[in-house]
Amino acid sequence: MKKTPTRDELFKCPLKIVLLSFVFAGFMLTLGNTRVLADDPDNLMALQQQVISGVISDEIGSPMPGVNIQVEGTTIGTISDASGKYSITVSNQNAVLVFSFVGYNQQKIPVAGKSSINVSMEPSVSSLEEVVVVGYGTSKKSDLTGSIVAVTEDTYKNQPVVRVDDILQGRSAGVNVTSVSGAPGGTTSIRIRGSNSITGNNEPLYVIDGFVGGNMANVNPTDIETIQVLKDASSTAIYGSRGANGVVLITTKKGTVGKPKLSVTGRYFVSNVLKKIPLLNAGEFAQVANERADVLGSSRPFTDQQVADFIANGGYDWQDMIFRTAGGQEVQMDYSGGTDAVTYFISGNYFDQDGIIINSGFKRYSLRTNIDAKLSEKLRGSLKVNFARRETNNTSGSLNTNSLVAGATAWAPTTPPYDANGKLTLVDPVSSIKTNPIELATNDAINQSNTFSTNGNFVYQIIKGLSLDVGFGVDYNNTQGKNFNQSLQTNQPSASRTSNETIFLQNTNMLTYNRTFNDIHNIIITGVAEYQWQQAESFGVTANVLLFPFLRYNNIVLANSYATTNNYTKSTIGSYIGRVNYNLLNRYLVTASIRSDRSSKFRGKNQTSVFPSVGIGWRISEEEFMQGVPVISNLKLRASWGQTGSQAVNVYGTVTSYNTAANVAATSWLNGTLTSGINIGNPGNENLKWETTTQTNVGFDLGLLKDRFTLEADYFLKNTTDLLLSEPLPGYVGGGSIYRNVGAVRNSGFEFNLNARVIERKNFSWNLNFNVSVLHNEVTDLGDNPFILTSGGAGAGMLTNPEMILKPGYCISSYYGFKSLGIW
Repeated sequence: MKKTPTRDELFKCPLKIVLLSFVFAGFMLTLGNTRVLADDPDNLMALQQQVISGVISDEIGSPMPGVNIQVEGTTIGTISDASGKYSITVSNQNAVLVFSFVGYNQQKIPVAGKSSINVSMEPSVSSLEEVVVVGYGTSKKSDLTGSIVAVTEDTYKNQPVVRVDDILQGRSAGVNVTSVSGAPGGTTSIRIRGSNSITGNNEPLYVIDGFVGGNMANVNPTDIETIQVLKDASSTAIYGSRGANGVVLITTKKGTVGKPKLSVTGRYFVSNVLKKIPLLNAGEFAQVANERADVLGSSRPFTDQQVADFIANGGYDWQDMIFRTAGGQEVQMDYSGGTDAVTYFISGNYFDQDGIIINSGFKRYSLRTNIDAKLSEKLRGSLKVNFARRETNNTSGSLNTNSLVAGATAWAPTTPPYDANGKLTLVDPVSSIKTNPIELATNDAINQSNTFSTNGNFVYQIIKGLSLDVGFGVDYNNTQGKNFNQSLQTNQPSASRTSNETIFLQNTNMLTYNRTFNDIHNIIITGVAEYQWQQAESFGVTANVLLFPFLRYNNIVLANSYATTNNYTKSTIGSYIGRVNYNLLNRYLVTASIRSDRSSKFRGKNQTSVFPSVGIGWRISEEEFMQGVPVISNLKLRASWGQTGSQAVNVYGTVTSYNTAANVAATSWLNGTLTSGINIGNPGNENLKWETTTQTNVGFDLGLLKDRFTLEADYFLKNTTDLLLSEPLPGYVGGGSIYRNVGAVRNSGFEFNLNARVIERKNFSWNLNFNVSVLHNEVTDLGDNPFILTSGGAGAGMLTNPEMILKPGYCISSYYGFKSLGIW
């Protein structure tokens, strides 16, 4: 048995201690690889507290801020500053510093004998080792068999991003992002590989930190760490009845181990209309209007002198009157840090943007807290809390014939906005029956939304490779609408107030088994049981002919007439999910999944449906015969097949609804009194079932020169059947409309994504992303209907007749009408 030396014995003999640990006065001291002077205990204490400093740079010599530096095996840590500099205190000469940063190889450097350590970080050998988020789990990029696009903060953090959809715009082939209204905070349409449904919603499914069906409008873009876009059936089928339109996975930031870090940023920006619609000026318009009158044999609207005056002096540019230079500001605060036991990320955001259309604007307030904790060696937990408030006043309206922009393009440039008395001009005598655009701009269309959401989980490692993840989530939203319409033409001002409340609950229980056998077989088995519950309630009141219009939408009960509405819905969905990922020799990949959904929206045998998928991959670059081709760093072939669904139907679409009003068919006069009755509103169809999309995808991934150049190419074919269509019924069977499963739509196309690190220098870098997609959309079947006319409502003309058509052989929402040959 070795004798532990006393403190006095230690300081009496100078010796080189390789590794010696002992305890005295209640403290443990470890010395290593150093020489202790016997007669100076202060030297020993100096060795225990040593400051190490240095500079951290990237592979091209540029300073790297934000690198994590930690003393291995302790909670002592720090991060590098904006110049890449750091300083950290270590307590013994055997300490090892660990340098880490996302996308770069971790480095461990012993402190022994050093007071300054400069580090050059090396990027990961290949982006293929990156871990990406997939449905209900994660996967190495190299193991993917589906078509998934990842967008990280580095690609957009220096750009003026307002909403999450701004991040996705132009980032990936096959993802089409279109602004619907152009208003600040307004609606955006996102389509992934085309439109599948005719009457249903074609928006993708959003999953925010595992919460299925979240609203991306309530997420502050600055809080996002990564976004994954799932496009093919191999990756989307695991979301079953809601994955037909693609899936967008949003992962928010987490705290990192190290000292607390506070970051406050602000910006101011200016917006202008990109391009006005080119129209005739006043002189040209007056000439054309007179020529038209001559052809029709009617009186000319303008005299020759008026035409000459308009040519000489101009008229009125309605677009200039409604558009403006709009300013905006944003303030963002982040506070993060943590220890090995607990990490935290807290952020706050204030965003204020004026619209480029007068009297329009958008404000957003958000507060987020993400906490991750290591509760024991086998148990981890996380909690995410988010509050968001959004305020909009979009007087511009939507893209329809009654919108402000439509009016500005329809009103004649010869008509003044105000009359001789300084009041708004009520009628355009020449060009349009629409309302004066300036009047529309003074109306109110205010929307105030408050959202509170929280979700968390506990992960317990049962045995090596087997873990249980129990998650929960709550999402609460309350939206208030306030509208006011002056209606000066009819002198009947109106207003409305609406209130909508939605509660969404989710419980997810997931078992994951991940093991590697004999270093050649890797298998990941995932089983999930999930339950979701949603309740929505709304109330609204509309008042006509307000007695005191200056009150606008306040005290709207003071009106000649008003009507109220109320709506309540509740729906549930229960799911069982299974998935297997198999990797052989890191070359041959197989992914298979199946999901069973049971939805309260359907009845009987159609209430439950199963959605399978399978994907295969071959990493050719890992084969022996490819090792002599160093220029090719990655080459993988992929193929997948699967089915997804869409429950794009009213919650009670299978149940017959009834109307109760004074003008329904059952109304009659009884003893001189008007008696109300009931009649069928919309007959239910208990045979309704899901829309089903079957998708096949083949593609390849190519990386050259250690992935300095990468190419992803895909071909896909999607067939959607059992389309949900609302068909009118004749009056003798009750009237109304009924949902039926008829029709089919096909989407097919090619996608190419090219990425290149073109230039990498110390003070300059240039990364290039180029993507292109070719999409063919076709309606292949409409059941018994030869065609269906729909009202797109996008024109600025006098009437609002249907202008779009659904017809086999043509794409969804094809324009229908006469072709203009010109004006003579």
